[in-house]
Amino acid sequence: MKTLLLTLVVVTIVRLDLGYTLTCYTSLNRESKTCPSGQNLCVTKTWCGEMCSIRGKRVELGCAATCPIRTPGLDFTVCTTDNCNPVPEREEISMLLSSILDHP
Repeated sequence: MKTLLLTLVVVTIVRLDLGYTLTCYTSLNRESKTCPSGQNLCVTKTWCGEMCSIRGKRVELGCAATCPIRTPGLDFTVCTTDNCNPVPEREEISMLLSSILDHP
């Protein structure tokens, strides 16, 4: 009887959706955070801000519930696995510099 109850408990736990939590990069220094419930996408957005020719493109990393709306000048990538949204390599140095200059 105990074996049957234990088996039922194990099967119930396995069948329950315990909720997979996605983690995404949220900062330029590769800090990763768990996404809030309902946000199942990692996003990397890039765009030209002020002084783009000097600083390079701006970068925003984080979690999202839906894909961003496509607008002129905004590039983005969306992915669904843990930490799949790193800073684009070719822009990494200029983004770090831009972030430092924007937040004295």
